[in-house]
Amino acid sequence: RGAKSYACAYGGHQFGQWAGALGDGRCVTLGRVRDARVDVQLKGAGRTPFSRNGDGRAVLRSSVREYVASEAMFALGVPTTRALALV
Repeated sequence: RGAKSYACAYGGHQFGQWAGALGDGRCVTLGRVRDARVDVQLKGAGRTPFSRNGDGRAVLRSSVREYVASEAMFALGVPTTRALALV
């Protein structure tokens, strides 16, 4: 009750250059599961304050590629995000 979703801002490298003003352009965080290190997020849910000129939607092709890559990294022991479902 009274909770609000949010999109995060962060800094990092993009295309080999430092980009200090990045953010979740298509990911909305709904919240954190109590007593767990799990965030519930909707990717491709629409525009966020960081969407720039995009519509915030996710294309199936890139979503599948991201899912497969994150599972492969997890299997190799690399800390990464994981998806519960791709709908």
